[in-house]
Amino acid sequence: MKKSMRIASTCIACLSILLVSACGGADSGSKEANEAPIHSDAKANNNAKCQNTIKKQGVEKVTVWAWYPAMEKMVDTFNDRHDDVQVCWTRAGSGQTQYQKIATAVKAKSGLADVVQVEYDVISQYVSGVEKHIVNLNQFGADRLSNKFTKGVWNSVSLGGGKSVYAIPVDQGPYIMMYRKDIFDKYGVKVPTTWQEYEQAGKELRQKGFQGHIGNYEPSGNGSNVTLIAQNKGKVYEYSAAQPDKVGVNFTSQESKAVMEYWQRLAKEGTVTTDDAYTAEWYKKIVDGSWATAVCASWLVGSLRGISGADTSANWKVAPAPTWDSSTPSVNFGGSSLAVTDQAKDTKMAAKVAMEFFDNPDIQQIAVTESGLFPTWTAILHSDAFKNMTDPFYGDQKINNVIAPVAMAYKGYDFLPFQPYAYDEQTKVFTDIVRNGADVSGSLQSLNTTLSNYATQQGFTVKQ
Repeated sequence: MKKSMRIASTCIACLSILLVSACGGADSGSKEANEAPIHSDAKANNNAKCQNTIKKQGVEKVTVWAWYPAMEKMVDTFNDRHDDVQVCWTRAGSGQTQYQKIATAVKAKSGLADVVQVEYDVISQYVSGVEKHIVNLNQFGADRLSNKFTKGVWNSVSLGGGKSVYAIPVDQGPYIMMYRKDIFDKYGVKVPTTWQEYEQAGKELRQKGFQGHIGNYEPSGNGSNVTLIAQNKGKVYEYSAAQPDKVGVNFTSQESKAVMEYWQRLAKEGTVTTDDAYTAEWYKKIVDGSWATAVCASWLVGSLRGISGADTSANWKVAPAPTWDSSTPSVNFGGSSLAVTDQAKDTKMAAKVAMEFFDNPDIQQIAVTESGLFPTWTAILHSDAFKNMTDPFYGDQKINNVIAPVAMAYKGYDFLPFQPYAYDEQTKVFTDIVRNGADVSGSLQSLNTTLSNYATQQGFTVKQ
């Protein structure tokens, strides 16, 4: 979801510390211990203030915080079709702004919406402490919905535990490559399909006179950098709701080392740049011809047409991300879900909203065509209408034929209950590696030690 897919680490690190440390550290009890409380006050939201217009008066309200584009239109569609509940929606800010408001409400133990939008890499922060701040939806039948979603995102909301579902998936970010066909054609360079070819193509473009670079490695890319390592079968983080007091950290694997050595080499050669991600300059360079490719999540695909300073002669295409070998797994970066909070006034009704809000073809259509969300719903991903959609911006290419198989094949991976802190430390080390030429093995070992020590300080047992 554009820039909002990224968590601003400084602000959210406070949330991570609050939800883990202030709640008493990791829960060392049973698997299902200390679940979020259940409430049943159907009238508590009668006077709630809503950003949308309530369609049916005298009906129970469920408050929702979310920043999806076209959310008001989707809320109106939902409310038009429900006589038993009305969504009372507020845009409490996007990404970091909403998370800070959640943190404030958690600390105050009041003021939190019944249902909130949360990204996959922050879910574990809300359930890892002694006090859980989002509700396990299995008690309301959420486990029966698993077949409606791709396997990877379902693993993200169930935290690998199987018996718990802490949110309902909405969108995802399959990892692909956008490229400038006109640049590759002009210089007679083959569009790369492997990372080895990517490096070679980058060198050829420069040798043949291209003044830009084939692409950019963002040391501040957070989840994107986890994705790049996962694509080489590296599992840097491990966390499961089945073992809430344990975490795994592994940056010292050969897979992680190989990925970082690769990007360090390309940076040293001048084959790629190492600009920070999500800045105004970063977006500008994507569209002005500075970079011949952008290897990224699918949510960026829909963002390009709205970025100012674009090269109007550009001929953009979408292709699978380069692979390491024939067994390279499909990967994902970003995406979000709807979760029910421990402050929900009527938990059962809030769960109904979370589970049913996007379970409607008309709302799904708005989400895909107007919100720009890449769907998690397998029915849409398999539909001919979705796969055959053409996009004029990409020369009428059927881009979903490229992206949907990645979404379907993604199996999921884990994030830590203190992921923002991990991102901060990860960025420091990756920056040192690609910009300063720091020793890869030593740097990754240091990162491993830092995160393992922090996990222990927060009350977690680090898996060996």
